[in-house]
Amino acid sequence: MKILITNDDGIDSKITQSLFESLKDEHEAFLIAPSKDKSGQGAAITLRSSVDIVKLEDNVYSVDGTPADCVFMGIMAIMKDVPDIVISGINKGANMGDDVIHSGTLGAAFTARKLKYPPIALSIAGKSFEHSDAAVNITKLILSYVLDNYSDEHHEGIVFNVNIPNLPLNEIKGISLTRLGSRGIPLAPEFMGSDKKISYKIGKSGDPDGDLTGTDFEAIRSAMVSVTPLFWDMTNHSKLKGKLPDV
Repeated sequence: MKILITNDDGIDSKITQSLFESLKDEHEAFLIAPSKDKSGQGAAITLRSSVDIVKLEDNVYSVDGTPADCVFMGIMAIMKDVPDIVISGINKGANMGDDVIHSGTLGAAFTARKLKYPPIALSIAGKSFEHSDAAVNITKLILSYVLDNYSDEHHEGIVFNVNIPNLPLNEIKGISLTRLGSRGIPLAPEFMGSDKKISYKIGKSGDPDGDLTGTDFEAIRSAMVSVTPLFWDMTNHSKLKGKLPDV
């Protein structure tokens, strides 16, 4: 199995490196990740400048670009053969609810939606990540599930968004099929400037909001792994109100 592993935390992420090490003996795995942290990049790609690529060791490459750039470069420039699947993560921090709109972890996964197997985006939902070994084990379970149940004839663009509680493996209570929850209004930007310079830092995400039944937030609060199947086509005619104007 040819696997492209990427992230938005950067090539130096110990968690992503650990995932690569755990997969490379059993699969033809490549680690192709941004040269520095690119969190919050969504599915942005570099269009009007070149992207530098540095080979660090066999099958390990640093890309001076976004997570989505890493997927494109991996598929079209670095890997001799097209990968069967992309694994994005394991991200340091949750990607739940509205987070998926801006997440570089999800952006890389959606970029890989047309490969043989549906991509997997993985995140540790916590403020610390000392149990990343459990997340690696969960990743291997989810990968086995995807390989056993999906192929290019079946998935049609599905992306699996997986959030894993920061707990020892024996304290994780199971794996739950979930829907995206919703966050409230983000916190106000933090002023970082001075009298001569206006500068703000984006505020933290809003707290979970609304009915959380069956959501990724509920699963994590229940010490369960959340698996949310997403789809690239965001068309939703059912939300349209009234009649469109005539020209």
